[in-house]
Amino acid sequence: MTNSIIIRDIIEVEQPLGTFLVVKMLPEDLLSISCPDKRSYNPELEEYIGIQRDIKPKKVHGIQEFINTADATIPNTIIGVLLKDYYSYDSQNKILKIDKNENAFKIIDGQHRIKAFDGTLQLQGKFELIVTIFFDADINDQAYIFSIINTTQSKLDPSLVQDLAELSKITTPENVVHTLAKVFNSESDSPWFQAIKRLGRKDQTSQNGIISQYSFNKSILQYMYDKKYNFKIRNILIKNNDNREKLKNLDIDEKKYIFWNFYINYKENIIYKVLYSYYEALKEFFGKEKWCNENSILCKTSGYDAFMKLFLDFYNFAQKDIEKLKQVKFYKEILEQSYRNIDIDTDANRLGAAGASNLYKILKERFPNEK
Repeated sequence: MTNSIIIRDIIEVEQPLGTFLVVKMLPEDLLSISCPDKRSYNPELEEYIGIQRDIKPKKVHGIQEFINTADATIPNTIIGVLLKDYYSYDSQNKILKIDKNENAFKIIDGQHRIKAFDGTLQLQGKFELIVTIFFDADINDQAYIFSIINTTQSKLDPSLVQDLAELSKITTPENVVHTLAKVFNSESDSPWFQAIKRLGRKDQTSQNGIISQYSFNKSILQYMYDKKYNFKIRNILIKNNDNREKLKNLDIDEKKYIFWNFYINYKENIIYKVLYSYYEALKEFFGKEKWCNENSILCKTSGYDAFMKLFLDFYNFAQKDIEKLKQVKFYKEILEQSYRNIDIDTDANRLGAAGASNLYKILKERFPNEK
């Protein structure tokens, strides 16, 4: 067993802060030389040392699930500092030698990605990591690099993430729900015509935009599948040429995820027809005064979330009778019976998730008892 790692494929990069290296490494090699530089209080020095956040096991587990999939990739770089006592670098021949010592490489960015490879995995092939190496950077430079990386990156709009689902070659639940959202937004007879902001903002496809695609899709996806199976579903579809029937062995609670069977049996058209009738009933019942009106929460996130929670009550009340659930009349009769003169636009119902929960509680109290 060798006590050092030799790296020959090296790119030198010069920037104002200094010269650094970009290399590729196997996860096991990187684990053998690195440790996160966790920020904590040192009683002997009577000060805080280190720069990293605590390791979050849930985040590590999520990455582990992902890297075991058939199309796993981590194209972004692990960033860290090599300490002077643990390496030698021949800049002429571009050969880097690193001692196998967990104190050799201080991680600045990427501790969760590295930790994910520490354990029993079922990788689908060789998995190299891209690593950016700074030499002997002092603690000031390390802290500066860490803060810049973690504060200046723009967070990706979740609606854009949803919209990119259409580029996938496999029909995951997200892909199917995105397609539903597109149809609801584009069909002129749809209750949601041009009201769904596909990219999270108004544009030429959402001139009446009132709800983001992310918020719209999320409340449908809650009935589609258990998110803990996200990577497993994707992996099964990739390995089986997008055959959804191969998902039937997953342990999905069909009482909670009421659209799951429609999804795995390629019947998303039924999901569309059922939801279309529900939305149309809400539109007709509340009228232009509230439906897709900026002055009402009905079609905004808090109102929409509450009424999508209520949809499950309608579904159970109909005893899963799909023909009944496809009729606008079914929903209208209950709305007329139970929600005449209801004020959904109180201040208590406007406050995001808390507002949605409060409104749903009010709606649920008025809903007729199941047959």
